[in-house]
Amino acid sequence: MRLVIACCAIVVALFSAPAWGQVGRPAAPATIRADVGEWSVVPSVGVVRAGRVRIEVRNLGQVAHRITVVRTDSFDPRLPLRGDRALVRPLGASVLVRPGRTSSFVVSLRRGSYVLLDNLPWRYWKGTSVAFSVR
Repeated sequence: MRLVIACCAIVVALFSAPAWGQVGRPAAPATIRADVGEWSVVPSVGVVRAGRVRIEVRNLGQVAHRITVVRTDSFDPRLPLRGDRALVRPLGASVLVRPGRTSSFVVSLRRGSYVLLDNLPWRYWKGTSVAFSVR
């Protein structure tokens, strides 16, 4: 009987462990690697899993870019404008990436649609953004 109880306890422990990561450790964040330049953002993936997401940005352009993440209602990178910037509330951190450099930040995202964008003057308006999904 003790053997049956011990086997059941092991099975329960194995199946209640997280699907990724090890028991007792937080799961590593999903990662979106994005190349940014003048008027474009090119991500490595279009869909990531919900939870902590690491945004790693490499600036291939000639000017600095401030990259941030915003939640949207649909998979559409068009956001309302106020002057030369998108009228948005960023989700937590953003990162300023100088030309030729790579920077990153981690943000917690739930299921839905998001836009990765540069909201410095004229950047979003001219197309420095890309939509992605969290599932």
